[in-house]
Order: sequence, then structure tokens, then C-alpha cells
Amino acid sequence: MNIELLQSLSVLYAEDEASLREEVVESIRPFLKNVLSAQNGQEALDIFVQDPEAIDIIVTDIMMPKKDGISFVDDVRGIDKEIPIIYTTAFSDSEYLQRTINQSVSGYIVKPIDIEALLAAIEKASVFVENKRLRRKLEEINKEQERIIEEKTKEIELKNKALIEQIHTDDLTGLANRRSLLEDLEHSSSALVALVDIDSFRTINELYGEESGNTILKEFAKLLSKSIPECKHYRIGGDVFAYMKENVGEDIALCKENVEKLIQKCSQAHFCIPSYNIDIQIDITVGLSYGNEQILQKASMALKKAKEMNERYLFYKEEYNFNKCYENDIRWGKIIKNALAQDGIEVYFQPVVDADKNVVKYESLVRIEEGESVYSPFEFLEISKKLKLYPKITKIVIEKTLKKLRTLNKKVGFNINLSIQDMENDEIVAFIESKLFEYAKLARYVTFEILESENIQNYDKILGFIEKIKKFDAKIAIDDFGSGYSNFEYLLKIAPDYIKIDGSLVKNIDNDKNARAIVKTINSFAKSLGAQTVAEFVHSEEIAQLLQQMGVDYFQGYLFGKPSKEIQDA
Repeated sequence: MNIELLQSLSVLYAEDEASLREEVVESIRPFLKNVLSAQNGQEALDIFVQDPEAIDIIVTDIMMPKKDGISFVDDVRGIDKEIPIIYTTAFSDSEYLQRTINQSVSGYIVKPIDIEALLAAIEKASVFVENKRLRRKLEEINKEQERIIEEKTKEIELKNKALIEQIHTDDLTGLANRRSLLEDLEHSSSALVALVDIDSFRTINELYGEESGNTILKEFAKLLSKSIPECKHYRIGGDVFAYMKENVGEDIALCKENVEKLIQKCSQAHFCIPSYNIDIQIDITVGLSYGNEQILQKASMALKKAKEMNERYLFYKEEYNFNKCYENDIRWGKIIKNALAQDGIEVYFQPVVDADKNVVKYESLVRIEEGESVYSPFEFLEISKKLKLYPKITKIVIEKTLKKLRTLNKKVGFNINLSIQDMENDEIVAFIESKLFEYAKLARYVTFEILESENIQNYDKILGFIEKIKKFDAKIAIDDFGSGYSNFEYLLKIAPDYIKIDGSLVKNIDNDKNARAIVKTINSFAKSLGAQTVAEFVHSEEIAQLLQQMGVDYFQGYLFGKPSKEIQDA
């Protein structure tokens, strides 16, 4: 007999004969965990119903008052179809035994009850109890595993969601990123995309530091989201943002309204730079495209074209397509080659005046003349570089400027623009040296304007060029200073004679206190280096007076004269 097994069992025993019931209970109690007794079927059912899980095996007489054993077991089977049932029966009960067959009974004990036989029957029936306990244990284990799996699944889903959000979100601004925009476009049948570029953002980083630049980017992200809340907003890299709206069709009026609203909001906003305790204003350029094919690429082309044309925003047109641009390059290549062959490269001169408005020098500006048309360098210089015709144009400008200088009775200065590419070109440098030698007596009237640049790879070569031309008493000016890079170390190395303050700053000093502060700073720094300053884009008397008050030396702009082939000679 497995005593350990028996002692884990709780038995409900129903018997109407009191003496027998007491005798059996007292006999089996030491071997079992618990014994509950009832004097009839109804009492036994009441005990069972109170806590079915507390009873492992039922032992019941068949013939009992109030509710017989068979009816009691039928009621139990309505609650628990598996609990082991053992009947105690006398031979006189045989007529009832047939009724117990369908009740899935575990055993029968014939009266008078043999305690050892009853315990053996209980032990045998305990197999069903063990199986039931095992199933329940497995169910509990399965439920626990399911719970753990469910928790882990939710945890993984949350982590995946967070990861997906992370790879689709710009860390700095919290906006969606380029990957997100590409995926949104992939799932869109038709949409508007606008690319928004912060103008001269490099200047902000250089003047105020990267941390301040990041602050501006975060503040601009908020402004973008508030200005066009009906669109989804992105930062797709650097200082380039985007917004997208699906299914706009060709409602250009709405698209224009949104972009103009954004530009207006931006122009009215002041962005704080805490480390300097100042507010600055920024400008933006926007390229837009709508439809269902290559929208992002087309918006990028529109943005590039808007920058080239100095427009606040442009919608994509087919002519902005790179293939069209290639065709445009071919066209301009022909124009440039014809101009070189037929002496169509001309030099126009824009006056530079002093504080008394006396013309003291001219800036030489290249043009192409073709019939009645006059083309500015903006239209052809970059293409000439691609076609490697740029050095020829540089030589012509230098030659024609020096010839013009020789013809004047009253000698004034002439400024000739040079790129870093010119100064790194040994052929151009040799040509300039030969011309300065040829016009040695006039070299002191010549100033070479060097475009401010971050692309200098070989400072030694540039400084070598400057040393060579200064031997002829020619001068050096830094052109467009403040337009982008504003590297003060660059100034210290080159030690220019003149610094030309970029027109994009000068033209706004009458209504932009920050531009005014920057111009004043550049002017003061130039004076500390012993350099004189020239302000470009002077278009009003008010601006001219402000510049004079700051101590700027020379002025250039439409207020004093437009570029012209002719020069008044005293």
C-alpha cells in the first residue's frame, strides 16, 4: 500500500447507517489527508458543492434516505465528470447496480466493508486523481508559459515599435526622418512633397557654434509643425526639412498658400541663441513637387533651381529635370564656344565709390554678348568650368581690364575676380604674372578679388600666388565675406588689403538688427587687420548712411551705378 499517496487524498464518505459510518471514518482517517462524512446523499451533495476542488474521491452507499447514492452521483457528474466514485453496496442492492454502469464508477465495495479492501480501492482510484492533478499542473504550466509568452511578445512588440520609431525618427528634432519619408511615398498613390532648406545655415554654425545651430534646427522644426499642421513633417538631413500631404491633386492654390504661410511665419520668427543672448532671423528656400512619380527627386530639382534663381520657392517644372539641364549645358556650351571664337566675351564695369561718392575703382564683371542678348556669369560660368573653358574666360577678362585701364586718362583702380581654381591653376598664375609684368606701371591699380571659400586645399599655393602678385604692388580683396564660411583664420593667413562685405548682409541692415551687428563686427575686425572694407548691394541712401556711420570705407551697388561697358573718363 502506498501510504504516501493515500495521505495526499481527501475523501467524502456518504453512509446513512451511523455506526458503520463512524467505524469506517475512524478506520480510514489515519491513512488519508482528510475524510468528510455525510449521512445521506443530499448532505453529501451539499458538502461537495461547497468546494468541489477540495475532494479527490467519493465513497458512497447506494441506498440512503432523502437522496440515494445514485442520484447523488448523477448530480456530482453534472459538476465533475472525472472525480473517482466508489460504491459500497450489499448484495440486496444488485437491482440498482445496473443503473450505476453509465456513471463511470471506479469501484465497488461489498458490505460488510473490509477496510483494507476499501483502502485498496481508494488507492486504485487515486490513479485518476493523479492524472487529474497532472493535467491541472500541466494546464497551470501551460497557462504560465502562455502568460510568459504573452508578456514577452508584448515586450518584444513594444521594443520593435520603439525601434521602428527610432529608425524612422530624427534624433535631434523628433520629426520623422528621410527613411520615413521614402516609405510614406512608397505607400502613397499621390502626394505633395516640399523640401525646405534653411539659407546660409553654415554661417550660423560657424559664427555661433554647432550647439547653437542645433538649437535653431529644433526651434525651426517646431515652427514647421505649427505652420502647416495638416501635413506630416520630416527632417531629411542637415538643414533640409520636408513636409508631405497626400492626395492634393493639382490644387496649386492651396499648395502656394501653405508654402507662403510658412515663409511668412519664418520671416516673422526670431530664433534665440542663448549662449550669445541674441535673437536671429533666418530665411528659407522651398522646392515643391506633387504627383505619383519621383516626387522627392523632382522637389530636390525644384529646390536647387530656386536657389540658383534666388527665388523663395518654386514648383517643379520639366525644364528643371537633370536631363533638361544636360540639354541646357549643351546649348550653353555652344554659346560659350561661339563667344570665345567671335570675341563675344565682354567686360562690364561697376563703380565703387568712397564716402564722398567719388568713383575710386571699378569691379570688372564678365558678360557674354550674343546679338542683342547679354548674359550674366550666373548663366554660363559653372558650365564653362565643366567644359574646361573657364581659364580662357579668365584670361580674356584680365586682358580686357588691363587694356581698359591703359586707355584711361584718369587712373582708377580695377577689381578682377579670381576663384580658388584660378589661383591653383599654374597656367593662369603664369599668365597673370606675365600681364602684370607687361603692365607693370599700372599693376598698383589692380586688385584681385578672391571669393571667400572653405574649399582651399593648398594654402601654400594660394599664399604663394599672393606673394607673387604683391611684388608687382597689386592688391588682394576677399569677396562676399560673410556669405557663408566666414573663416576669420582665413583672413589672418591671407592678410587682404580689402574685405568686401557680402551683399546679402548689407541689403538688410536698415531693418535687420542682426545683419547690422554682423556687418559692424566684420568691419571692426577688418580694421584691426589693417584692411579697408567695401560694402556691396548698396541700393538706398538709408543703407549708405548706416554704412558710413559704421566706418565702412567704400560702397558698391545700384545706388551708385549699374555694370556698364562704358566708363566716364575725366
